[in-house]
Amino acid sequence: MVNKVVETWHAIWKHYATLKIISVCLLLYIAAFSYAPIGFFGQYGGFTTITSHGAWVIDPNNPENTAVGLILTKGSYRPIVAENVLQMFCLGVTRASAFFMYPSLIMVFTTKFRATMEIIMRSPLMMYTYDDLHELHIYCGWVVVLDGLVHALFHIIRWTSHGNMWLFFGTRTGLSGFVITVCTVIIGFPMMFEPLRKRMQYEVRKGLHYFFIVFCIAMSFHAPLSTIPNGGFAPILFPIIILWYMFDNLYVNLFMTEKIESTIFHVVPTGVQLTMTVSARFQSWAGSGGYCYVNFPWISKREWHAFSLFENPADPNERQIYIQDLGNWTHAILKALQRDTRRPIWVSGPFSSPYDNAVDTDNQILVAGGIGITPAISVMRKHKDTRRSNLIWACRDPHMLEFFVKHGEFSNRGWNLIFYTGKQPLYTGDAHEIMTSTGAVVHIIRARPNFDSLIPNIIYSIESGEFVPEAFISDLKMDAINQLQEKLKELDQSDLASRDKMTELINFSDDLGFLFSDLMSEVAGASSQNDDDDNDVENHLKNVNSAGLKNAPEEGKMLGMIRMASTVDMITGGAEAEGGAAAKHKARMSVARTSMMHGHGKPTTLHKRGEPRQSTMGMAWGAFDNTLSDFQDEVEVFKPWLNDAEEAQGFVKGLDRDTVLSTWGCLYCGGQGPLANNLRKTTKEMGLSLNIESFKW
Repeated sequence: MVNKVVETWHAIWKHYATLKIISVCLLLYIAAFSYAPIGFFGQYGGFTTITSHGAWVIDPNNPENTAVGLILTKGSYRPIVAENVLQMFCLGVTRASAFFMYPSLIMVFTTKFRATMEIIMRSPLMMYTYDDLHELHIYCGWVVVLDGLVHALFHIIRWTSHGNMWLFFGTRTGLSGFVITVCTVIIGFPMMFEPLRKRMQYEVRKGLHYFFIVFCIAMSFHAPLSTIPNGGFAPILFPIIILWYMFDNLYVNLFMTEKIESTIFHVVPTGVQLTMTVSARFQSWAGSGGYCYVNFPWISKREWHAFSLFENPADPNERQIYIQDLGNWTHAILKALQRDTRRPIWVSGPFSSPYDNAVDTDNQILVAGGIGITPAISVMRKHKDTRRSNLIWACRDPHMLEFFVKHGEFSNRGWNLIFYTGKQPLYTGDAHEIMTSTGAVVHIIRARPNFDSLIPNIIYSIESGEFVPEAFISDLKMDAINQLQEKLKELDQSDLASRDKMTELINFSDDLGFLFSDLMSEVAGASSQNDDDDNDVENHLKNVNSAGLKNAPEEGKMLGMIRMASTVDMITGGAEAEGGAAAKHKARMSVARTSMMHGHGKPTTLHKRGEPRQSTMGMAWGAFDNTLSDFQDEVEVFKPWLNDAEEAQGFVKGLDRDTVLSTWGCLYCGGQGPLANNLRKTTKEMGLSLNIESFKW
């Protein structure tokens, strides 16, 4: 029982503890003023009058005022009469609930002051703010709605008890309270109740939020200013909030919004990618990530929608967003884009997002659901040289999956795991691994992610140093080098001209899914140490020289690379002599590596003399099933999504939370369903930080 109480207490205070403590302090403050006798605090006094029947809140100077439910204090009439225990209790609840929600009332507005929050997030003050302002906005919204309804209900009970319901519409407190309650319901209910939210269009729900202006105006007249410090703060706070909002919104529109005159649209069956050249100010404010609001004036001049940003790998001056076809507005965009267009759009931002907290950890586990992949792509690109990013992406849209595998920049130093849950076949066929244009290996798993085993296995593979993702990639490269060396020997025996030999060698590298120079750089360091293969090198050079290659300027630069290619014997031969399973496997592996040309799902073929060379722009799909099947049979391959997590879980539990696990962090963007709930559960059990990016409208 004691443990249960402790757990409950911890759960209550775990989130937004500072906000809750301030709220409780304000509650105690107003309770003291409400129940204290008149004059107890000097001229500020209390409200309670001691009578022979008890201590009640009445007008001691005018019984007629008390009879109609009013007291006169500091020149203002207040409808706060309480003449029995029930009424005193109701009065205490109404006043306490009002002051308890003051911090939430302020934060529910200021969290959406975008310019203000962005300035704070770019200053040292960010260390004292909450990570996810949208989640804070939602929490404060719940407090305001629930607390406001309690406040109104107990006012009504008290007024009904002493027969003065006329106070509801006959006083400024009652009338303004009615307006406030109606606005609270209009704004809050469509967001609080999922069935209602789904039945209302986004434009309607967002439009209803502008009732907050009416809410603030009514709050400004809810209590008289003259009663400070015993209430009366609303006439000061809410005019300030209205003015603050106006100036903040004006700043965003004048200084943080720009027109994109020509936008490049890349349309796929279920969405569209926008590529836009942005200003230097836009580039500097949020680096390569963050989010922005986008308006298509030729679709609707009133609608602005939020989307995560990611940098165009080909041009750092450009930013990209991906819009998935999910609603009326996005459907209208896709319909309009069936005809090629470059019409302008407006972009507001960029603004910081919870994914910006990725910089706080050395090892990132980026979890995405559906379109939530976009901020993960941005983080992987931004931190590719300084952080280790691991991706877990649950996706059921084959078009979106294909698009981002082709155009996204995945990590070369982390696990890239895509869990495909769709029913339609993928363009990759049955391939389990894909090589992207940057050389990163992406694993496709046809199942749902199990975080309880997946996350411990990822941490174990990297922290133990035994199964780091780079090792998996290096094995693929070594196999390609091995095959390239065999190809070089084959060409040595052919009658082709030296220029054609070089062309075949480069094309063969392309067919393997690698750049020729990339494969050669892999063995550059080893070539200088290879003293046993000098004869082989000299033979290669003699053959090359006799073919006249030495006299070809554009190919002369390749001589060093060819020399290095012959040193592969040293790299693989030693391993095979030792009988290593991996080396034996590499010796047997065939050239069954398929590559995908940019924009097509067909394998490339070896260039033949006399035929035009196929374009190698963009790496093509590389289905590694055939080449990996033998490897899996003979070599221990670590797969975080398949390996038993018992050993990994024990290993992770033994890691020091302060020095090791603190360098790990999870970030999530996607829907708030089972995927998010399971991730929260796993990270909580493991003691990992979790930042969630959500724009659930």
